[in-house]
Amino acid sequence: MKEKILSLPNPFGSNLEIYKNIWGKSAEPLSIVSGLQGDHLNGMFLNCHLTQFLDSVVEGIDPNYTLTGQVQIFPVVNANAAQSGSRLWSLDGMDMDLAFPGNPAGEASEAIASAILQNTKDSYWGLILTSASPHYEDATHVKIYKSNSTTKKLCRDLQIKIARQQKKSSDQMVNLFHHWQEQETSSVMISSGSPRTINSKQCEILFQGILNFMKAEGILKDHRDTKSGCKTKTLVYKPDDEISVQTTSAGMFLKEVQVGSQLKKGQKIGEVRDLYSGKRLEQLISPEDGLLITLRQYPIVYEKEPIAIILSTKDNWSKIGHAIRSIVKK
Repeated sequence: MKEKILSLPNPFGSNLEIYKNIWGKSAEPLSIVSGLQGDHLNGMFLNCHLTQFLDSVVEGIDPNYTLTGQVQIFPVVNANAAQSGSRLWSLDGMDMDLAFPGNPAGEASEAIASAILQNTKDSYWGLILTSASPHYEDATHVKIYKSNSTTKKLCRDLQIKIARQQKKSSDQMVNLFHHWQEQETSSVMISSGSPRTINSKQCEILFQGILNFMKAEGILKDHRDTKSGCKTKTLVYKPDDEISVQTTSAGMFLKEVQVGSQLKKGQKIGEVRDLYSGKRLEQLISPEDGLLITLRQYPIVYEKEPIAIILSTKDNWSKIGHAIRSIVKK
């Protein structure tokens, strides 16, 4: 069922309205939020898929499932930014995920943040769907603050193999995830893909993972199940396990690997070429065995531009702040 949670006056005509979709009857729902940034389309598409599925279950079109808990989906939080195809709403320039806890009597972004937090305050579980930062692509992974048994079980049920533990900063104190953690909502952020793009393959994998999570937590009953769900081991990486590979030259970065790849020490990630002569200025290699979790997509780079993040558990890399780069000049 589509339910309006906020209506704000719009100087250009009809009011700005924010909606949620809600199914089932329970005091402690699963809340799934997407569209905090207007260009994070993967999460919005995934929530469209989930909405269509849950409608079919509740309406009896799909007889294989019964909804036994409550689910609420917030498909597009930053509706103004999504309408303009941008990350932020141009009129206020505020990142919606830095507006929490919000203020019901405040500016548009603050009022929206307040409405989202108010409508999710009783949630038992919470999922925030995001994508990589601008100009980058993420392999599917979850972001967490605490590596405890509850969080690990949530990741296993989602069938996501990689978790990145985050350091808390002043910026994170004003995001939705922080406030969910403060109110003890069992929650994670799920990052996948690039801004302004839809990766249907990634979305389908996440869709199946969320279904598995709902079945494991008793929110959804699959009448066909005769065996327990797939068991996925989640590897948790701490901030010290992350290696940032940066450029030493400005030019055009040409990648030679795909995000999500397992890299070997010494493997070539890509190279930087001069925009005017075409000459190779440097090649960037993997400094250690590890998983390529983030990769630069936009090819124009400056000096000291991060082009990759590699997850490695090698002890020696906890003492090294940056990656070794091999520069090859013609």
